[in-house]
Amino acid sequence: MKDLQAWFGLKRFPFDKNIKVHDAVDTDPFKECLARLDYIKRRGGIMLLTGDPGVGKTLALRRFVQTLNENLFKTYYTPLSTLSRADILCHLNRMLGLTPRMSKSAIYTQIQKALLESKEQMAKTVLLIIDEAHLLQTGPLEELRLLTNFKMDSYDPFILILSGQSDLRRIMDFAVMEPFNQRIAIKYHMPPLRPEQSKLYVTHHLKLAGAKEPILDEKALEAVHEVSFGIPRKIGTITEQALTYAMFDQKQTVSADIVLKVKSLEG
Repeated sequence: MKDLQAWFGLKRFPFDKNIKVHDAVDTDPFKECLARLDYIKRRGGIMLLTGDPGVGKTLALRRFVQTLNENLFKTYYTPLSTLSRADILCHLNRMLGLTPRMSKSAIYTQIQKALLESKEQMAKTVLLIIDEAHLLQTGPLEELRLLTNFKMDSYDPFILILSGQSDLRRIMDFAVMEPFNQRIAIKYHMPPLRPEQSKLYVTHHLKLAGAKEPILDEKALEAVHEVSFGIPRKIGTITEQALTYAMFDQKQTVSADIVLKVKSLEG
């Protein structure tokens, strides 16, 4: 049985999703995203983070959260965004570890009180991250907007980050979402990688995995970018498939032809 790591002299699979966040390559979109996350950390309020699947939004969020001072910030993360208008507040109430309440108004008041007390009495800002936020309907989004109204809409005691696919931008363009849009402090749409950044991404991950010499030639790196459209997750998948194809073809390097063959097999 052939072994990919042994064949190419690697210590591990190069595009493992369990990569430590400090090992992630600092591509331009990644650095831009982190800069905006740092801004919302200092400012407070709502941030809208969008991008196509696989561009690295969640990895950037993981890096950001790991840099936070635990004495000053308390992070809550949920990818559960298919909740109804009534359920979203109950879900947040449970996440915050608060007492279950029967009425919506009691839950709303309790959550706001907890967020305010965390900031003003414990000097710890709550950071709430809702992932897959493109799945949220306008009703739950409206509940989140109302939840951010403190002291007659003059204060931002916590941070709300809505992270989702590009469809989230389209949802925010609805006329009914204009009040929510006006509350968003910063928006960032994370783009795919440019060709040179894609090459950097591949070579960085291969070196991290223990590659001593280049495994993909220049033309192969260009082909990876073209067929992946610069999406990091696709880059990793296509590169690993190309490595596997090369191994079974008894080759120690990956050419553009091999990358294109992998793409044709997918199609």
